Amino acid sequence: MGNYKIKSLYSGAGIIVTYKCSASCIHCCYSASPNRSGDYISKETADKIFALLKKTGCNSVHIGGGEPFMDFDRLLEVCKSAVKNKVSVDYIETNASWFTNDYTVSEKLKKLTDAGVDCLLISIDPFHNEFIPYARVKSLIKCCDKNGMGTFLWQAKYERVIRKLDENETHSLDEYISKFGNDFIEATADNYGLNFNGRALRIIENSQKFPRYSYEHFLLNESRCSDIIKSLQHFHVDLNGDLIPPSCNGFRANIFDLCGKGLDGEKYINFMSVINGGLNMLYKTAQDIGFIPANDGYASKCAFCFDMKKYIYDSLMLKDGTEPCDIGPAGFFEES
Repeated sequence: MGNYKIKSLYSGAGIIVTYKCSASCIHCCYSASPNRSGDYISKETADKIFALLKKTGCNSVHIGGGEPFMDFDRLLEVCKSAVKNKVSVDYIETNASWFTNDYTVSEKLKKLTDAGVDCLLISIDPFHNEFIPYARVKSLIKCCDKNGMGTFLWQAKYERVIRKLDENETHSLDEYISKFGNDFIEATADNYGLNFNGRALRIIENSQKFPRYSYEHFLLNESRCSDIIKSLQHFHVDLNGDLIPPSCNGFRANIFDLCGKGLDGEKYINFMSVINGGLNMLYKTAQDIGFIPANDGYASKCAFCFDMKKYIYDSLMLKDGTEPCDIGPAGFFEES
């Protein structure tokens, strides 16, 4: 089988400018946290990515992380790079943790507006409220309104829940459980429509509501993994130039390889295993280097896949100190 190659990309891609974040929310499928590297996408890499995206038909992006506002000057550079390459910025994702005072934030918003950005997606939910007081979110919304910056809340339906607690304080999930019941986390995750991957796997792994199955169950009932990893609906490209498939966090493929000569099976052995044979072929690849499935099973096929990816990543790092080019990046598994 020849190299796997992409000729065109959908608009609406996400640009992960950093994996470092001011929060470490349990629902984060990218496992962003304060412990992740502070690396931020460079101007040169951003220019190359936006030029490629434009060439392949992706005319708009959103910017996320991590928390993009942890390095405002570099964030501004990324926005200017997008405009220079005729790629529009639909919105910037933020958790509002960076709000300090009205004057300072207004100055930043004006610079973003001048750079062509007209909307912020502001996270608001019990998961983020563990780390960011609701009052800070409210202050950022008010400041945006005053400065002509559009906003939408993700997800706005949780605002009525968060308002019932002290808006000037953060609130643990245990506090929410105490107030709203033992099934609060699972119900919130279900209503959120979460992609249970990365750190979000903890929600289902620690819940009694998700039965565990042996790895054989997932191998026998494997479905669509090959199609899923090839999906380009709402894909992301990170600061290293790696494309992250929408529902397959922990897998990655350099976007310049993917849209250039394509992915060859020797270099991208794990990524291509899933493309060519789904979960079954990835299991064989992992098994060949010593992987043994968990005795107590898994709550989902993604949990099983995560375990295999982590084993492959750790094995290669232990062997010669290098990361697999198609699994990672550094910090993903440690913070999940």
